Amino acid sequence: MTRNIFPTTPQEFGRRLLADEPVIFHCNHYNYWLQKTLLMVEDMGIEDLLVDAAAVQGYVITQADPDKSPQERLQTAADTFAQNGFGRIDFAGVNDQGGTVTTPNSHYGQCLSAACNGDFAVAQNFFDRGYIAGAVAGAFDLPLGSFAIETHTCFSLKAEQARIQLVRKTSPAELFPAAGAGFGTRVSCPPVTGDTTIDEGAIHQALAGLDFSGNEEGLIPRFGVMLTDHFANYYNRISFEFVQRMKQTGLLDYAEELLIEAGHRCAFNTFGGIMTSPEWDAVVLPQCQKREDWIYGICSVINVLGWGVWRVHEVSPEHLVLRIYDDYESRGYVAMYGRATRNICYLAMGGAAGLMNLVFSGNIHEKPTLDEAFYERIFNSDHVFSSEQTKCMARGDQYSEIHVRKS
Repeated sequence: MTRNIFPTTPQEFGRRLLADEPVIFHCNHYNYWLQKTLLMVEDMGIEDLLVDAAAVQGYVITQADPDKSPQERLQTAADTFAQNGFGRIDFAGVNDQGGTVTTPNSHYGQCLSAACNGDFAVAQNFFDRGYIAGAVAGAFDLPLGSFAIETHTCFSLKAEQARIQLVRKTSPAELFPAAGAGFGTRVSCPPVTGDTTIDEGAIHQALAGLDFSGNEEGLIPRFGVMLTDHFANYYNRISFEFVQRMKQTGLLDYAEELLIEAGHRCAFNTFGGIMTSPEWDAVVLPQCQKREDWIYGICSVINVLGWGVWRVHEVSPEHLVLRIYDDYESRGYVAMYGRATRNICYLAMGGAAGLMNLVFSGNIHEKPTLDEAFYERIFNSDHVFSSEQTKCMARGDQYSEIHVRKS
């Protein structure tokens, strides 16, 4: 299968860039819970935010090679969409005035249902709509925000495919600028230390042999979940803009709690899926001699996801100190808003607490079923692990640090 895509280029701290935008792996469960979390708050323009943030990413892809024809650029956008696990796009019905675009497969349209306990009331393909509108604008060298978007059908509403209509605007909307690689710190990352038998280099070498690109349907089934090799700044923009808007209503603390909870869901499903997968049994489990090794092992896997480098500073059955070098949340926040005045690593806080809950409270080594009943039992118990961020790269620290303790 040949696709016309830009190669992802490796960076320091395990990061990767695609057309100068950072990309990271997340799964359908996190994509569902983050989107659901943001949409819980009405009258704040969140649906438009989801679409507009995606438009920036589609625009970047088709503006990255100005020497190509509009049709070639749209093919690159479609191939990138498939390669990164978002599904498939058919751009045949569009020109510089708009037209109809279909998605024969869609991660957001099809794969979120696995994390949903019921039917959807509205179409869930906000990312698809924005990416498509941005890609078409960029392909024809139009300003970002040149198209109005309507969704006529969507998989999430039980349609056989999604059909998206673009209409050229008389005046383009002003959207967010691309944040690019973001802002990091000049600090060296220490090697794995501590009492562990985990060989991170061997894990990375083994994982390098696995295919994490989209299949013929443009989807990435891995570790029992559906992955996306997503745009980090899409997550950053929708999360941090949600926080900014909630702050204006006096609900800042509530907004942060919601985003940390989404991180719990990410840990439960993504990390839980990894630690109960055949890949884990083949690559990591043989290196684990005690329960703490599972924390070191999963952090070694996390370090190939593009999130920065997670280092276990201290770990016991009661306490974890995690240091993250060049975390993607901090890099994006500083690029978008400048230096932070509060700790902003919401995904990392939720993820770190989730790891401890899975390993020491949930006994993930026994391979439990990762269902809602199991989640409620370990995350809503009287002795759940919770996290506190003590250092944050976005506030000027050289790394982000998270302490996790049992309540």
